[in-house]
Amino acid sequence: MYKVFINERVFFLCFGLKKSFFDKKFSFTTCYTLQEFDLILNSNEKEVANIVNFPTLKVLNKLLEKRFRIVEAGGGLVVNEKDEVLFIFRKGKWDIPKGKLEKREKIKHGAIREVEEECGITDPKIREDLITTFHKFRNKGKDCIKKTYWYIMDYDKDEELIPQTEESITKVKWIHPDKFDKVFKNTFPSIKDVLEAYLLRIK
Repeated sequence: MYKVFINERVFFLCFGLKKSFFDKKFSFTTCYTLQEFDLILNSNEKEVANIVNFPTLKVLNKLLEKRFRIVEAGGGLVVNEKDEVLFIFRKGKWDIPKGKLEKREKIKHGAIREVEEECGITDPKIREDLITTFHKFRNKGKDCIKKTYWYIMDYDKDEELIPQTEESITKVKWIHPDKFDKVFKNTFPSIKDVLEAYLLRIK
């Protein structure tokens, strides 16, 4: 199952499921063709969750790749020795450092590189995998899905935080989980999922 954020709506893309499994408040549609997929994505329904069921995983992946260009990215939820998490402030929203992979770049290497470039720190260490998120964006007039692989990273230095201003980052800041409320009030749905996954890990 993929949880994808598209135009401020949540879509759960599944395969081989039965409608009776879900609560009636969910929108449940079975999809076989690209035309049906387009109609579902562009509908005006505002259910809590939009569940799109495909006959097989192969059909799901095929239609997803036909409808969108898939862009792979890596990101890091960086934790220091005070258990604070590293955030960036970009275009009026709190975010976590991430970015698309370079050609033939390994995912973990790309995630570390993006953290270093966007925050001005060096040598964060990957502790473990965290979560993978999907969200829609437009690039050069084309609809894309960014598939971001997130890692928990450890950092034990005391370097000056330097925002990558050419990427519209205006602030880099350490925030303790006790103060995540202000982040949740002003961030993206996919970032909320990353933070919630992290909070579950540290409980």
